[in-house]
Amino acid sequence: MRRLLKIGRDRAGTASVELVFLAPVIITLLFGLYEGTQAVLAYMKLINSCQTVADLVTQQKTVAASDIDDFVTGGQMVMQPLSTASLGFAIASVTFDPNSGTASVAWQDTRNATAMTNAATLANSYGTKGESVIIVKATYTYSSWLHYVLPGTLTMSQIAYSRPRLIASIPHS
Repeated sequence: MRRLLKIGRDRAGTASVELVFLAPVIITLLFGLYEGTQAVLAYMKLINSCQTVADLVTQQKTVAASDIDDFVTGGQMVMQPLSTASLGFAIASVTFDPNSGTASVAWQDTRNATAMTNAATLANSYGTKGESVIIVKATYTYSSWLHYVLPGTLTMSQIAYSRPRLIASIPHS
């Protein structure tokens, strides 16, 4: 009987038992923190990439399809070192009628993305009669390489608005 009471009062392995119970929780928190910060980093890079493409387009007097390829390459460089395989851009120029101020899509170009169906509606409050607005919508699908806390993918999107700097409306050739 004394031997059983002595074993019951022995605290030598308590720390080891507590560690065994807490280790999975601590590891999950650590990996979750890592995956969460990587997802936030990807979104911040997506914002910068979208704004960079919009800025590059609005610095031009005219835009060709080859120029759009170059602008998209610039946006992809901003996303480095993340994979850019799922990065897509939809770029639209919306002009406002000089008489009525009605917004209409002058041109639209996409790379690895679907076209914006509501570009004129999105631009309504960003211009007045005779002006134009460039809208860039960037989409990115983030997938963590760890897959511990975020087992699937996160689809992110960002929209940037910018006005042409050198002329009222940028033509697309």
